Amino acid sequence: MAVSAPETPAPRVRWGGVHQDRDLAAALGTRIDTDTDLDSALRVLVSLARTAISGADSAGVSLTLGERVFTAVHSDARTLIVDQRQYEVGDGPCLHAARTGDIVRVDAIAAETRWPVFVDAAREENVHSFLAAPLYGASTRFGSLNLYGEAPAAFADADVVTLTSLTGALARALGDYARFDRLRTEVAQLRFALEHRAPIEQAKGILMATHRIDADTAFIRLAEMSQHTNRKLRDVAAEFVAAAAAPARDIDGTQKCGS
Repeated sequence: MAVSAPETPAPRVRWGGVHQDRDLAAALGTRIDTDTDLDSALRVLVSLARTAISGADSAGVSLTLGERVFTAVHSDARTLIVDQRQYEVGDGPCLHAARTGDIVRVDAIAAETRWPVFVDAAREENVHSFLAAPLYGASTRFGSLNLYGEAPAAFADADVVTLTSLTGALARALGDYARFDRLRTEVAQLRFALEHRAPIEQAKGILMATHRIDADTAFIRLAEMSQHTNRKLRDVAAEFVAAAAAPARDIDGTQKCGS
């Protein structure tokens, strides 16, 4: 789904020297062999997107693992909060891009008829424009690059082209080594690492959104819960996320999971 273009784009800035495909590939890294390499490439991707697209006040990457979605990289706390609201609703511009493979560009006014609950939550964080592109590795779609703008109609046609170049460079870095099709052992290791990381990132996002704390403080709270119950951090986080998703259940970062 490609949503209508904004009428008045925000002022644009130049890339600061990153213009060609080979420069993008060099910036992102031409070889991705481990989950650490992937994490580094995603962080560079977010940084380049914010540099290249002036309307992007916040940015992040959502990764999908089956039915689970989590924010793997984020530029600020607002990204985590807005992402988390989208995950709670179960739909929105970024999730749509990840699921369908379409680039989604839309402002809050146009999006509110389709995603009213999410758009209201985004407006509370002073987010009024959305631009999201799917992420690919070889033939596999595994998430989305999400940009949020404070200004209405913050993103222009040129921003879509820029975003496509960025995500294409990442896809080539992954595809050159067939990360998701041929190297089955590495894929299993990567999936294992991401699956263990996902609930921790989800729990951090919930704590940040609920208590308006930063990522470090949220992690400390989870670590304290883990130490108090003498259980693995991932297990504590997974149970916390499940409890937060349960109907009519208050989220309290200070309570014990499973209590």
